[in-house]
Amino acid sequence: MTVKLHDDQAKLALIRDVGFARHFRASRWRDYNRQFFDGLAEKYDATNELHSFGTKRRFDRRAVDLLPVPRGAHILDLCTGTADIAILLVQKHPDVRVTAVDASPRMLEVARRKVAQRLPARLAERIEFVEGDALALPYPDGHFDGAVISFGLRNLESLEGGLREMHRVVRGGGFVSNIDQGKPRNALFRMAYEVHFKRIAPVLGKLVFHRGEFNSFRYLPESNKYFPDQQTLVRIFAGLGYRDVVNHDYWCGAVAQQIAMVGKSPAADGAAHGDAGGPA
Repeated sequence: MTVKLHDDQAKLALIRDVGFARHFRASRWRDYNRQFFDGLAEKYDATNELHSFGTKRRFDRRAVDLLPVPRGAHILDLCTGTADIAILLVQKHPDVRVTAVDASPRMLEVARRKVAQRLPARLAERIEFVEGDALALPYPDGHFDGAVISFGLRNLESLEGGLREMHRVVRGGGFVSNIDQGKPRNALFRMAYEVHFKRIAPVLGKLVFHRGEFNSFRYLPESNKYFPDQQTLVRIFAGLGYRDVVNHDYWCGAVAQQIAMVGKSPAADGAAHGDAGGPA
């Protein structure tokens, strides 16, 4: 089966469809993307609240609860954004260390400020922030006990390249998890969801958040045209050598989380699929 991934020609189409070329100056996707998130950084949390109707914090907590984090683990939070997942990890597991990587220096500024405001010093010091490229991480093979990427896989020049790089830097027996938009399964919910994200949210974004600048509310629905659904992502994980791949749906499948283990499986058991229900 040929999958229309968020790579190559799809990126060129997305630059055109979203309007990046009219607002930013760049020669390749990663530079467009960094400029986009640098400009969005101070508004990022507010836009997430509107996109998710205020539910993002609940399904973030549920997603972190499901991660198989061992005691004293060193976790990679890739495309950390404003550090929501990193903060939840050290709150739930005070003995872990988190390396939070992002390509946007402005996002990292906001993340550092948020961590200082929300966490006591003993937990804040357990998060290290690094500006870096998700497709060329400066770490040796098997350096981390696990890796999480939340609403970041779609932003990489190569979706499969990002999954391969996380597989490389996580030790055998460790885990990798992706959290991102999924494709809702309920027909009525899917219709309402599409109306909100494709029609209502961009208008609200322009009126409330983005007067005279790039409207970030256009990016998510447009990029979703090229982003695989959760069942396809499970197959992609398995095809790249991950084992025991499980999907969890939130918000009727509008958000989905894949959790996979790194290492060779003695038998090909196939990919599992589960439903974690709505945000807990």
